[in-house]
Amino acid sequence: MNVREKYTGNKDDFYSFLKDRVIKLFKEKLKIEENLISISSSEALDYQIKFDSDENYGDFSIKVKWGEKPEEPEELEGLTENTIENFGDKPFEF
Repeated sequence: MNVREKYTGNKDDFYSFLKDRVIKLFKEKLKIEENLISISSSEALDYQIKFDSDENYGDFSIKVKWGEKPEEPEELEGLTENTIENFGDKPFEF
């Protein structure tokens, strides 16, 4: 599951946003796109803070991870979405 919400506002709006979300997160009431966010209390958390900027740009993020992310299924080699769509109901030829 990969969900995301975006917001725009000024520095005061951002402060209110963060304060509200952190309180909800630790009360286990934070939802993103109707999905309840629950940080594990039984596993080690990996968290980082990142900042990138120049005179006209800024990027700040906080990231938290825990557990093992499941592996993505391997795609069928040589087949593209277009190939599969164009195959249709044609019989196999051997």
